[in-house]
Amino acid sequence: MHRKLRLPLGRLAALVCTSVIAVTGCGGGDGESGAPEPTSKPTAGAGLIPVAQACGGLFDETIAKEARKPNGPGEVYPVKTESTGHVAKALREEPARRSTPEDLCTLTDKAGGKELLALTVAWTPHSPPSGRSVHYTTTVGPEDAGRLLVACDTGSGGGTGSGGGRSLEFALRDHFTVSDHSHAKLLIASAKKTTSQLDCRETPQYPDPKVVAPPPKPGLR
Repeated sequence: MHRKLRLPLGRLAALVCTSVIAVTGCGGGDGESGAPEPTSKPTAGAGLIPVAQACGGLFDETIAKEARKPNGPGEVYPVKTESTGHVAKALREEPARRSTPEDLCTLTDKAGGKELLALTVAWTPHSPPSGRSVHYTTTVGPEDAGRLLVACDTGSGGGTGSGGGRSLEFALRDHFTVSDHSHAKLLIASAKKTTSQLDCRETPQYPDPKVVAPPPKPGLR
């Protein structure tokens, strides 16, 4: 009689586990602890972020407020772009004569949706005028909303056959239609972030956005 009640240890453990799994769950070395495991990839909807967090912190609350008015979205979808370090590495390796634009930030209204803003950078044969190291240009229209020319000779010899320095051109497309002052802030902040990793022979002297593009008067863009 006693021998019929004795169960192998493995079967006994299985029965105990079955009886309590609904309450506590059974532990194990394969991750079946009963607690939810962290997800390695975000869900599709997790791509939407508040406008104030756009472009890796380049947007401040003033720019975000402009972007949301009068009928702009409160959230945007950041299209995946390479890190600033990766872009700087690509620029160091690329001859200036190719001038292939590198994407710095692209925002859409949803995954695969309409473009709202895009920041790019590329080498250019042009130099800032009057011996300056940085020149901001106000442009008209969302497809060419602003440009920033930054002298940055890295000493790589990729595009200085005539003895001139190398320059980077940062360009902005803006379908939010924020103010020129915001355009200047975005371009200057993006350029600072990029050139800080490029070892320019001479540090670019960036202007105050208020000087090159004064803030709009209340009620105006």
